[in-house]
Amino acid sequence: MSALSHARIHFNAQGTPVATDFDDIYFSNDGGLAETDYVFLQQNGLPERWQSHTRPWFHVLETGFGTGANFLLCWQRFREYRRQYPDAQCQRLYFSSFEKYPLSRADLTQALSVHTELAPLCQQLLAAYPPATAGCHRLLLDGGQVMLDLWLGDVNVLLPTVPEQNRVDAIFLDGFAPAKNPDMWQPGLFQQLFRLSYPGTRLATFTCAGVVKRGLSEAGFQLTKVKGFGKKREMLIAWHPQPAESLSPDRQHSDPVSDPVTIIGGGLAALTTAYALLRRGIAVNLLCADAEVAQGASHNRQGALYPNLPVKLTPQGLFHCQAFWQARQFYQHCQQLGLDFPLDYCGVLHLASTEQLAERQQKMAAAAVWPQELLQFVDAAAATKLAGVTLQQGGIFLPLAGWLAPQAFCQALWRYLSTQPGFSSQFNCRVEQLAAHSDGWRLHTTTTTLTAQQLLVANGADLTRLAPFAALPVNRVRGQVSHVEAPDLAPLRTVICHKGYLTPAWQGLHCIGATFDRTAETAELMDADDTQNIAELRQQLQQPDWSVKLAVHSAKAAFRATVPDHLPLCGRYHPENTGEPAPLWLNVGLGARGLLFAPLQAEILAAQISGEPIPTGQTGLQLLSPARFTKKTAT
Repeated sequence: MSALSHARIHFNAQGTPVATDFDDIYFSNDGGLAETDYVFLQQNGLPERWQSHTRPWFHVLETGFGTGANFLLCWQRFREYRRQYPDAQCQRLYFSSFEKYPLSRADLTQALSVHTELAPLCQQLLAAYPPATAGCHRLLLDGGQVMLDLWLGDVNVLLPTVPEQNRVDAIFLDGFAPAKNPDMWQPGLFQQLFRLSYPGTRLATFTCAGVVKRGLSEAGFQLTKVKGFGKKREMLIAWHPQPAESLSPDRQHSDPVSDPVTIIGGGLAALTTAYALLRRGIAVNLLCADAEVAQGASHNRQGALYPNLPVKLTPQGLFHCQAFWQARQFYQHCQQLGLDFPLDYCGVLHLASTEQLAERQQKMAAAAVWPQELLQFVDAAAATKLAGVTLQQGGIFLPLAGWLAPQAFCQALWRYLSTQPGFSSQFNCRVEQLAAHSDGWRLHTTTTTLTAQQLLVANGADLTRLAPFAALPVNRVRGQVSHVEAPDLAPLRTVICHKGYLTPAWQGLHCIGATFDRTAETAELMDADDTQNIAELRQQLQQPDWSVKLAVHSAKAAFRATVPDHLPLCGRYHPENTGEPAPLWLNVGLGARGLLFAPLQAEILAAQISGEPIPTGQTGLQLLSPARFTKKTAT
């Protein structure tokens, strides 16, 4: 597994971007958008097909994101279609694009400057454009009506990992010319495109090269030549010829799921998943054990939001990057919806406060696998300047990270959800028993019995108290966060992490945390934990002067749900000996990283439940799958 490289480009006399390594242009000198319109949209029957499309979403797959011109024009046409036909069945556009050599933000900004007619869309794209880390990054655009899944890496490596559920309606077979980029145009590429097609899928490409015609034909596509754009004599269009009735049920394009979903829980995992389902038109009934939302692990005043990056590239580290970018976008999206909650992307300093941390960070600097946009190495002087208070150690600075208020966010999101059709919630509704019946899941509370056709459990540390989940390795870990008044800390501008963490002030209080207790039976507050939090901070940061006057104002304690491999349980769960009368889903085990993991897990689960494209590959799904701890998987 190796780090991605940015594309090396230059601009020719016409201002067109040229790939230096491939000696090929990104779009035609004769008019890039006109070529896109003719080759990829018109020859795929767009936008006309959207008017008669029978599902709520339409999915385009593109090989070679480049400057994003194809996507931007498709997005613009979709916008125009939605304005003209607001009541049409097709309401959302998914666009999955693959890119091995992503442009840097600076190069992309210059390349897009020529598309003045698309300037508002270009600005949205640039604002959401992710750092160059491998994997799928879902960008929420146009208020969530347009989802760009930007798959960074080699298309021939990534396509086989794309879930079969992500089948597509149209394919933009783009990329540098086969003669100049033969590594892309492999037989496996065409086979994977056919795998992700279904009857009705259409494909268009600018080239008629023999390797492309043979590859498409041998993969199963039917094809024909048509007039090319501008001075090009011809191009290819292709389609999936197989009649739908000849496909096995799992190969047919599934209809959207519309059954309501019952969610057990009232924290970050439950509420973000409820939002993701409602956005897809699926009704949600939320069952909260407490009198209001966010009374468990999600009740903290402030929480740090940042990815935990390992020394070398690993699937787990890349998942953290994917989750981090999704989370940044999601919280900003919520603010755009009008939700009122504190959020500050002030940066996070992770100090080398122990020998082990210092050695690890030195190895990270030597490996140099993470983009500088995500991670920078700073000495004590630079750390002091960034933080605004005196620090004795250097460390890692994550400039895009920051903090937000989990409880305030959950409360704001619940208020928003309560205004949406299809959402209902019940409080003081603790599910004591869960049992499978022929008509679905029976949920026994202290006062009544409820039935659920589709059930999603997101109740955190209480998971294993329900019998179907007793065997899962989810641990209840008590943690206490201290809220302190500290006049000398007023200048603090960034979150500081060591073995614990310290936040900038909000409403005059800083958060210091957190303790970690596997043996506790109750979440009651303890003065000893406040003392421990402050002592740990002072010891780790070598007794800075500003740490002398830290007065505890208040504290919060709760149980968080942790899993041995430090990754959540997210996906469909198949409990033993239940007969499984209806789908059962899990979204638990987020540990101390609920702010980081919850938005991406919500997107993944809502996509799985609704049948819409999933924003991760099979590796990501396997990392999170509850099945990784079942006996069947172990054997």
